[in-house]
This record gives sequence, structure tokens and C-alpha cells, in this order.
Amino acid sequence: MYADDIILLAPSVSASQRLLHVCENQLDWLDMSINVNKSACIRIGPRHRVACYTLVTLDGREIEWTNSVRYLGYI
Repeated sequence: MYADDIILLAPSVSASQRLLHVCENQLDWLDMSINVNKSACIRIGPRHRVACYTLVTLDGREIEWTNSVRYLGYI
């Protein structure tokens, strides 16, 4: 089973980290997981260029930050 195109929105990076863990716990209950190789974080707003800490999954995998969004190969 696959679930595509899930977007998690949060007001801060720390809230994003907590939301990621909540999502992971629910996915684990469904015997699913997040593919970090196909996942990315993007920061939108006036502070979008300010460096922030990396989001980390419950098992220690890092989700990379990006400056653009791609959908099916389109920017």
C-alpha cells in the first residue's frame, strides 16, 4: 500500500518536528513508513533563507531541506 502527496503544515520548525513524529506513529500503526529519500522540507515566508535544524525521523533518518517544490517533475 502506498500513500502519496501528503503535506504536513506547521507554524514553526519545532512544531513540524512534533507533527512528523505524530504522523510516523500513525503510519507505524498502519504498518507504513515515510520514505525520506522522496521527502523534503521547505520553509515559506520572510525567514525562508534562515538556516534551521534538520527534521529527524523517530529512527534517526534526516529529511533534507529544499528551496523549491516539484510535483511529478514540474517545478
